[in-house]
Amino acid sequence: MNTSKLGKLLFSLFIAITFIGCYNDKSNTEPALPKNPIVILYENDVHCAVEGYAKFVAQRSLLAATTPYITTVSGGDFASGGTIGALTQGKGIVSIMNEVGYDAAVLGNHELDYGIEQMLTLTNELEAPVLCANFMNMQTQGYPYPAYHIVSYGDVDIAYVGFTTTTSGTIKQLYDEQGNELYSFMQEDFYQIAQNAIDKARKEGKADYVVAIAHLGNTERGGGHPSSKSLIAQTTGLNAVIDGHDHHTITEEFIENKEGQAVLLTSAGSNFKNVGVLTLSQQGKFSSTLINIEGDDSPKDEQILQFIKDVEEDVLQDSDYTIGYSNVDLSIYDSNGKRIVRTQETNIGNLVADAFRVYTSADVAMVNGGGIRTNISQGEITLNDIINVMPFGDMVYTATITGQQLLDAMEFSVSHLPKESGEFMQVSGMRFEVDPSIPSPVVLDENNDLYSHVGEGPRRVSNLQILDSASGEYRSVDLSRKYTLASIDYILLEMGGSGILRYTEPIDKYWGMCIECISAYISDTLNGHIDSKYASTEGRMLFR
Repeated sequence: MNTSKLGKLLFSLFIAITFIGCYNDKSNTEPALPKNPIVILYENDVHCAVEGYAKFVAQRSLLAATTPYITTVSGGDFASGGTIGALTQGKGIVSIMNEVGYDAAVLGNHELDYGIEQMLTLTNELEAPVLCANFMNMQTQGYPYPAYHIVSYGDVDIAYVGFTTTTSGTIKQLYDEQGNELYSFMQEDFYQIAQNAIDKARKEGKADYVVAIAHLGNTERGGGHPSSKSLIAQTTGLNAVIDGHDHHTITEEFIENKEGQAVLLTSAGSNFKNVGVLTLSQQGKFSSTLINIEGDDSPKDEQILQFIKDVEEDVLQDSDYTIGYSNVDLSIYDSNGKRIVRTQETNIGNLVADAFRVYTSADVAMVNGGGIRTNISQGEITLNDIINVMPFGDMVYTATITGQQLLDAMEFSVSHLPKESGEFMQVSGMRFEVDPSIPSPVVLDENNDLYSHVGEGPRRVSNLQILDSASGEYRSVDLSRKYTLASIDYILLEMGGSGILRYTEPIDKYWGMCIECISAYISDTLNGHIDSKYASTEGRMLFR
């Protein structure tokens, strides 16, 4: 063969190979169109609201009548946040999810609440791929979770790519006692890692479409932490993003990506108030809607409902044991039966706040009155009694705040008086005076929803004093000094307190579930007896 013919043959082979490569790379071709609509049913931030799973499955059954292509995904934060999760360290929740049947899930930051090893165990037991492209084992430089998972719908393939927030109180779980980083969510390289995962899903995975399950939150964050919106803005190749972490409700919002193309963003809120439905039409267009399932009249799958009841019965039976004895009645009501835990100091509020402060050795503690749900009667106390007092599965953290922040927090706490407010704080390690006749100087955000700041002018709170644990005396707050505050995730990390202390930095440590702290305080510190100290209140809030 002469060189001219050889050259033509090699050129032809090159063109053929290039054509085949482009043909197989679906990122360079028009995506296939599904023969039927593809429906992606999702939830996010369920936080152990187990009753919702029966409603979730009922909605899936209704949607299955419209198309054979139904996919079920979780947006993360499923393992903790409620009684079943707390008492089983997430295993009870995973058993329910396995009964429901999931196709994919993203790793939520609160899956770390019980420690790294338990998180790895739980996600291994979940009978669905758990995704996270940005979680690295720093010892092995490997990724414990796959970045993406492909689901085929006839001739159409969709890649589900997982991303997890790089900022949260639970991030402390990633370090050993010496401060060495064992695992990382790769904040510095996040966008490059994200783009690589999307590109691989399209090229290696041959995906026609890419949907991110992003437990990032849509709120823009300081310190360079990514949000779902910045994920979209800094990458190309995504068609839609299912978001979690911020507990926000987003029916359908379109954000421009790095090339100016619109990417759909959606989020279902939290605690199964809604379920999300993301749909790919037969024309290749994504749309989304939310279905409210809060009401008792929302349809339920009876088989799943019975499974949940069986799990609850088993778990609560195991927790029906005595942890102590109370010599007094502790109540959220006054002597006339009026609820006061959301308007003034109560003995049960003092007990709970004291438990947080003592258990964590913090300077001060606070807990929202709306989180304390019932009484502790005189007599034997079981773990289930404590669960009934704080049934939401809240987690206790400590944070470092200034005296000024603490003073502002107390000002917000009393800003709704004389009306009830779930954000009214029961406190420990401090005392102050309150004058509700002064108009509240608290300023809310532009939506008149979240706390913004305390404005100028007279304040309701005065003479704030902090307990000196060494001397037992109260001393005037030092506004510039840093104090250690013990509270719950609802106040420090979530939307609790209408954002008053949300993302307080730094979050120092996660201490466990609130029921653990309260139980340990009663059994260990109080030697199993709640005595006359808590027969009445102590004047931690003096009203003028």
